Amino acid sequence: MSVSHGSRGEVRYWTTAKGRGWRAFRLCFILVVTELFGASLACAQSTQDATLSPFHAGFRAGYLENYHHTTAICPTCGTYSDGKGGGYAIEFFGEVPFNFYRRLDLTFGAGLVNRGGEFGAAVSNNLTVLDPNSNKYVPLIQQSTYHASLGFVNLSAGLRVRPIKGLALYLGSNLEAGIPLGSSANYTQTAEILSPKGVFYPETHTTTREDGSGTIPNVHTSVGVSGVIGDELPLGPSFTISPEISYYYPMTNVESDFQWHVSSLRGGVAVRWNRPPPYVELPPTKPAPPPVAVREDPNAMAPKLTVVSLASEPFRIVETTVTETFPILPYVFFDSASSTLPDRFAQITTVEADRFRESELPHRSLESYYNLLNVIGSRMRSAAASHLTINGTTDGREVSTREYGEQLGVARAEAVRDYLVKVWKIEPQRLFVTTSEAPHNPSSTEYAEGLEENRRVELSSNDGQILKPIVHERFKEESSTPKSLPLQLAATSRAGVRDWRIRVRVAKNLASIYESSGNGAPPSSIEWMPTDGQIESLAKSLGTNDSLTFELEATATNGAHSKLAIALPATKTINPFELSRLSLIVFDFDQSAIGPQNKRMISQFVSKSFYDVSSATITGSTDNLGELKHNEKLSEDRAFNVRDVILAEKSNSKITSTKGIGPSNLLYDNHLPEGRYYCRTVRVEVETPLDAVVKGK
Repeated sequence: MSVSHGSRGEVRYWTTAKGRGWRAFRLCFILVVTELFGASLACAQSTQDATLSPFHAGFRAGYLENYHHTTAICPTCGTYSDGKGGGYAIEFFGEVPFNFYRRLDLTFGAGLVNRGGEFGAAVSNNLTVLDPNSNKYVPLIQQSTYHASLGFVNLSAGLRVRPIKGLALYLGSNLEAGIPLGSSANYTQTAEILSPKGVFYPETHTTTREDGSGTIPNVHTSVGVSGVIGDELPLGPSFTISPEISYYYPMTNVESDFQWHVSSLRGGVAVRWNRPPPYVELPPTKPAPPPVAVREDPNAMAPKLTVVSLASEPFRIVETTVTETFPILPYVFFDSASSTLPDRFAQITTVEADRFRESELPHRSLESYYNLLNVIGSRMRSAAASHLTINGTTDGREVSTREYGEQLGVARAEAVRDYLVKVWKIEPQRLFVTTSEAPHNPSSTEYAEGLEENRRVELSSNDGQILKPIVHERFKEESSTPKSLPLQLAATSRAGVRDWRIRVRVAKNLASIYESSGNGAPPSSIEWMPTDGQIESLAKSLGTNDSLTFELEATATNGAHSKLAIALPATKTINPFELSRLSLIVFDFDQSAIGPQNKRMISQFVSKSFYDVSSATITGSTDNLGELKHNEKLSEDRAFNVRDVILAEKSNSKITSTKGIGPSNLLYDNHLPEGRYYCRTVRVEVETPLDAVVKGK
């Protein structure tokens, strides 16, 4: 297939009255420039200052995305489809502002533009060839593509406006005319075999060939309009750079016989030189007197502060004398497939072991449990005849074979034994290492948590004193209401606030109980929730009729400082009774029966804590595993079974409440196996008037 622009006319192209179109454009361009430039001069001459506004000159360049819309017909190819291609535009331009409206400019320019592109059609022309794949004759499908390069000398004239005062954003509209460059208006026509695969042109031995090339005849002057949007950014006192986007819409065809319009989308930049206005020497004037410096008092900019307490009631601390019986959970839990003691278990040095005191362990927390091995080591050091059985187990799934499971169980037991030997110097012959396929009281493997609980070491001893509960005797326990104290804060200054700080202290005490600070202005509200340590500290300082002081400080950016304090009533009272607390432990999973160990603890607790005037509450609870209703029933059964044991020990015991609450009040973290075990409990709390405790009745 051959396509050319020769006399044979295998592709028809249109012609145009090139001269007439160019003369018409030149006439229109001269009229527009004359009218607009004349109007600018007239306005300039009508003012007292005959000097024109500064002149702008510059250079712009950009990339074009050209869109070719055509109905050209190839006799052997059919009607070509639309196409597109890349090009460029470069232009030197000038801009003259209008004096009557300084944000409006007359623009004109000249440069080069290339609006090339390609378009084509897929055709068969009823030609058949032998398909080497099927060995049959099939239609030959070819793609005919026309590659055009259209270069023009481009002239433009129009207007530019900056619509928003104070912004450098501008819009522009131009009338453009492109005079064709003979050497830059050329074409190349190619053909490509699309199917069947494996067929080649004999002259090129490839699937592509060139069918023709040369100069495109009868290309005439193109006329169109364009719109542009840009933004001026300073490069210095006399130069700016502007990113621009513009669109060109044609009003004439490239040729006259067919429709062949080329529109363009351009993206690029423009650099402007702004001529400064001429220097005009002014007559000498009397110098103005120097300004009188006014010094503003820095304290006038000190922040204005606001502190408002949103607490609905006075702050109150209640102090109670408590004796806590904290049962030992005789299990050490391990990570999956690991025989390393987890870091959460307290591991001390030999020197620290000599200073260890069980009585100094924290009250009402798992920290006592995490000192399990140190408590056992300390007790065995004092009881030379005692021995300890250390049984290592697995969950039955964490290793691949039973043999590996036994090895892992032994390794876990040996890790506990080695700690007691190394740190507490317990003789190895007093420590018996064993292993079993599963724990003696295994947790349910229906839950992943049950598997986690079965990865453990179980501890037992011939001496009941080694694993007896930890008893914290007659310590002070504090509780507070309300649980949180919200504050409303504000700090403002004309100079701006640099930083702030809020403090809470007892009115008669200079030491801070709580502090918070930050940069800038403080938040509009802050909520203080006293921790156990802060409540304990407050209990040592508060009197029976006292107050808390909330103190806000802020510093302005100029260094001025302000401070404001408000008081909130606060009191401390002492309960008129002593509280004894027992939390039973080692309930079998999903069981409510009271085992021998729990019975011994209840018996000892009743003999020490129940007086004739005492009153007790019994509350059963569970962990968060399982169905809620079932857990509530299970906790209730545990509570009533404990009540029955207490009444069997002391039939006249005054029990004011027996209930089960299921998992509604989790005292410990249920993501940990030990936390779940300590939630499977029955808590017995006995209140005894202080005077009865003193008299021993």
